[in-house]
Amino acid sequence: MLSVPAPRDASAGGPLGPQGAPIQTSDYTLDLFQGPVLASSRVTAMGGAYSGLAEGAEGIPFNAAAASQRHPYSTTRTDWELTAGVTAPASIASTDFDNNGRTGFQYHKFIFATVGGLLQHDHFGIGTNVSLQNYSLGAPRHLALEASDVRELTVRVFKIDAVASYGFLDDQLHIGGGIRGAVFTAVDTSSLFETLLLGTYGVGAQGGVLWRPRDLPLRLGATIRSPVIGTITSAPNVTQDAATGDRVIGRFFLPKGVDLPWEAEWGVAVQIGPRPLNIQWKDEDALAGPEVEAERRELSRAGSAAPQREPAYMAARRILRRGYRAIPREKLLLSFAMLVTGPTRGAVGVESMLSQTIDRSGETSSLTLRGGAEAEVVPNRLVLRAGSYMEPTRFHPVGGIAPTPRLHATTGFELRVVEWSLFGIFPEDNAFRISGAIDISREYFGWSLGVGSWF
Repeated sequence: MLSVPAPRDASAGGPLGPQGAPIQTSDYTLDLFQGPVLASSRVTAMGGAYSGLAEGAEGIPFNAAAASQRHPYSTTRTDWELTAGVTAPASIASTDFDNNGRTGFQYHKFIFATVGGLLQHDHFGIGTNVSLQNYSLGAPRHLALEASDVRELTVRVFKIDAVASYGFLDDQLHIGGGIRGAVFTAVDTSSLFETLLLGTYGVGAQGGVLWRPRDLPLRLGATIRSPVIGTITSAPNVTQDAATGDRVIGRFFLPKGVDLPWEAEWGVAVQIGPRPLNIQWKDEDALAGPEVEAERRELSRAGSAAPQREPAYMAARRILRRGYRAIPREKLLLSFAMLVTGPTRGAVGVESMLSQTIDRSGETSSLTLRGGAEAEVVPNRLVLRAGSYMEPTRFHPVGGIAPTPRLHATTGFELRVVEWSLFGIFPEDNAFRISGAIDISREYFGWSLGVGSWF
């Protein structure tokens, strides 16, 4: 059961009290540490072990050097990519999303959506990945609320990673950096019209490196992210005590801000089988010679007496794509990652803020271990994935309940379904695929689905 504070003076002030005591001050922050992996189907199915792979726009949140890493099927000097996905991270009742050892709050209307993109030219790339979390926590049924108190808290966390990177040594070494930002809002949705309780935003920096030697079946990646500390930018309908600085709504003490802690992440990927891991990117404009001239097709044009030949780049593109399709598909990809998350001083969890009971979060650094595997079991048709990660807890015992780290099991698939150029938008040999993933752990279940091109 969650402890509930008794009515008290709303101008108590002073520092944050001991564990399990009522919150009687605004002198605290929210720890925005995210334990469960919320990402694309591929990343989720591989247990979040993606910092050493760092492929595509979905790799940007895991390694700031991902933007310039070329896909081997790319043939143009300038290329682009878009990605999007939706995840349902809390699909069963009694979810302990933040792993604090208690399930007193009902996570519903929980959705995680992400959209990202890349723009690449030669060895340079820029990209961004934006994610949105939305979930309602409700309120404990036994809490007697005054008319001005919070009844239904909906939390929205908006994160953005924007990076630029460059590939050195003929794309064997990628170095990148950029910004990371977070916007946090807490809204009371107990009435017809939402009431904004607090809104914060903050910006930090990040940098990453990725080594992908062409003659070895491995990759090494590392990235570091600065903390993002957000202060309250808006809090209407809130009373602020001039003496203590406390911000309150009735008996509800709001925090002074939010804290997205610093992170350091390392990863390694190894691939077994005939398919090489680090396939060299080739530019169609740089491909020339008799092979290209022999490949060029005749184009018949209405009203033209003599046929014309297609541009050389179109022939070079077919040659490169044909060469890519000839590369063996069989592989077993193994990926491992280690994430260290820094402390957040004087912070509590989101559930602690809602119950107004002190449950300190992030007093010390935490370690997350991740591992995953990917195998193309039916060449050019079906990919299966599996993974696991150990999610730490950022909390301490409250009322005799001692939270512990929990082990997640993840799995997923990717299936080629149909070949279609989508009315000429994609190449003539483009194929689409569907993918899915699930994430299971103690008092947690998440799932996701996705669609995209098959490569």
